[in-house]
Amino acid sequence: MTRYIFSFCLLVAILSACTSDKLSLIDEPMEPDCNPEINFNNTIQAIVNNSCAIPGCHVSGGNAPGIYTSYQGMLGQLDNGQVEDEVIVQRDMPRAPGVLTEEEFDLFKCWLEAGHPEN
Repeated sequence: MTRYIFSFCLLVAILSACTSDKLSLIDEPMEPDCNPEINFNNTIQAIVNNSCAIPGCHVSGGNAPGIYTSYQGMLGQLDNGQVEDEVIVQRDMPRAPGVLTEEEFDLFKCWLEAGHPEN
């Protein structure tokens, strides 16, 4: 009888301990920590030069609209929302081989949210 009472108490203790556990959501996206110093000249230009302004894409004579070798060349697509739509919303730009890392994506997102400052 004592063994049954002990087993029952142990079972109650285990069940009550498990009911108060709270698990954090793993799939919840984290918002990037945006630095107010992010601008085209000090951060974004290097990302664009490595991922967008590459042969065959956003360069003079390339297949894509805009010449992204300068801020002025991007401005039309920035102002009409095309860059934000394709890079942030759809995430289908840039295409390989210039795919953005998560860190680059976060920097780009912060820059666009800040109004895409040049310097």
